Amino acid sequence: MTPMYLLSEFARSLFSLWSLIICLNSLFSLVRSVVLKRLRYAALALAPFACSYFLWQVLFDVHMLGGKEGEAAVSAALCSIPFIYWILMLLALTAAALVTRIAVSRYGRNSVTPDAVKQCLDRIPCGVCCFGDDGRVLFSNVCMNRLCVAVTGERLSDGRKLSDAANGLVVNAEGRKWRFTASELTFDGEKLHELIASDVTAEYAETEALQKDKEELSTLNRKLKEYMLGIDESVRRREILQAKVNIHDEMNRLMLSTAAVASEDSAAEERIFSLWEQNALLLCMEADRSSDSEELTGIEKLGEALKVTIVWKNELPESLTDRRRELFFSAAKEAVVNAAKHAGAKQVEISFSETDDEIRCSFANDGKLPDGKVKFAGGLSNLSLLAKRQGGSIETDIGGVFKVSLVFPKNT
Repeated sequence: MTPMYLLSEFARSLFSLWSLIICLNSLFSLVRSVVLKRLRYAALALAPFACSYFLWQVLFDVHMLGGKEGEAAVSAALCSIPFIYWILMLLALTAAALVTRIAVSRYGRNSVTPDAVKQCLDRIPCGVCCFGDDGRVLFSNVCMNRLCVAVTGERLSDGRKLSDAANGLVVNAEGRKWRFTASELTFDGEKLHELIASDVTAEYAETEALQKDKEELSTLNRKLKEYMLGIDESVRRREILQAKVNIHDEMNRLMLSTAAVASEDSAAEERIFSLWEQNALLLCMEADRSSDSEELTGIEKLGEALKVTIVWKNELPESLTDRRRELFFSAAKEAVVNAAKHAGAKQVEISFSETDDEIRCSFANDGKLPDGKVKFAGGLSNLSLLAKRQGGSIETDIGGVFKVSLVFPKNT
């Protein structure tokens, strides 16, 4: 059978190319196995790599020297072997290289490897970065690399710098909202820092919409309160007007009845006189409603019931209109109730001051001072709305004692 060195130069070149292809394929499998940390596959790939490289080197020597002086004895001996044995050796090496290549590829596809983790993290829609205490970046995905350029204007080389610039904030980048959160973890006994950038564009839009709806609801609630207060006021005025109409009609009827009764009919005169007496009593009751004594007495009784002493520093100003007097009495009752309920007060001091610009009605109590800013709620909120309708306002003052003031301007 024809030995290898008697084949044509072209035929030997084909054998040389075949062995080189086996060598490169085995080298790829070897490197890939090391990257995947599968040393068993690396050992399997090393054998065909070494053998194919050796055969390629033999053919290279024969091609370059061709029996001349300096040709290695091993190369000469191997080239003396019939070429059919070369084909069998190369076929065996090809099979070994292919088996190793398939095994490495299958492991890379079906197993959790560092490369698989990197590919997976590059596909997720959030940014991930892991770095050490010195800021050295150990891992980052494609999304975080883009966000770093958008946030800092630089490529991601220092994880600490990016964390300081964006941690805990919502950042606008790439036309979307990103929230950066940092955490610490321990891996193989080493303390690491993890920075996650989450896309919160949808949540941010929903939060803004919710805030807008909340503001609209608050405005609607305020208008509803004003409307309800207006209804109460309208009903009260309507009842007063109806009472006046009834009294007026009764007066007309009595006048006509008095004129029509005969002077000699004493029983009819007594009945008419009784009706006049009852109507006069109704008029007196209506007149008493506009007086302040009943309201003042009601405030005193409320204080006695709550065990709160009411101290009047001066008289109620005559310049207050009827509507403002009604609001003052409501504010006084609310001040007494709040002083007893929230502050545990034993005394409420009511005073009035009048200047060229305003009339101030103040309610001071000796109870516990509130913590922080006073928020108007419940009765105080309603009083504030009613005062605003009359051009006035409710003010609070936290000094040595807690004081609530009802202020009316004089020019309205």
